[in-house]
Amino acid sequence: MSGVLAGLVVLLTLAVVVLGWYAAARAKSSGREPGQPDHVTDEMVSGVMAELRKWQAEAAHWKATAERLQRELDGRQ
Repeated sequence: MSGVLAGLVVLLTLAVVVLGWYAAARAKSSGREPGQPDHVTDEMVSGVMAELRKWQAEAAHWKATAERLQRELDGRQ
């Protein structure tokens, strides 16, 4: 019987912890709807866009390099 009681105590403890996390998350996100920007959104978007521009510039550089090398190879033939 003590094993059943210990199992119930563990189960209730886990339930209380999960409900506590849920309540804390709900309180932290009060007033916000999914999809609405928060205080971090602008910083994240500007950082991602800067990285995208870097990748695009690098891709353009390597494409131009490949085209130049292909022209050099075609000129030798």
